[in-house]
Parts: sequence; C-alpha cells; structure tokens
Amino acid sequence: MVSASPRPKVVKALSKGQITIPREFRERLGIEVETLLNVSLVDDHLEIAPLRPAGQDIRRYSDEDIAGFLKEDRLDAATAKRIRKLLKRGPH
Repeated sequence: MVSASPRPKVVKALSKGQITIPREFRERLGIEVETLLNVSLVDDHLEIAPLRPAGQDIRRYSDEDIAGFLKEDRLDAATAKRIRKLLKRGPH
C-alpha cells in the first residue's frame, strides 16, 4: 500500500523569520524538540530536512587498531606518524 503525501500547508513567517512546521510533517519526519534542521535555498524555494546523527555510522578506532592497520600497510615511519595524528584529530 502506498502512503499518501500530506497535503501542502500554508504557514506564516513571524517577525524574526520563524515558521511553525505542521505537526503532521514533524511526526512524519521524526522532528522533535531540539532536532537540528538543514535549511537550503534551492532556486526559488527552501528545502528543510532533519539532520541525522552521523555518530552511529562512524567507527572509532583504538590506538591498537591503528597500529595493526599501519603494520599491515607497511607504511614508513613519517607517513605512519602523520596518519596517527590525522586519525586522532577526527573529522573537521
């Protein structure tokens, strides 16, 4: 069975640019209090989507894991040091 899309809603922007996202939309997208939203300007309209936590998809490696990877790859000492530093720093 195909689920029907919610009907479009008209909302009013308040003085500081705030809008209320209709409950039906929030429930369907799993938007709760404190949910961060990604807002993009696309041509002549806005696209709003909830940000999903990436932490569940990222694996953290221990020093022991990293040492094993570096040993397997047989990297020279300078490159190995640089990689250790980058891996400990994490994403920008």
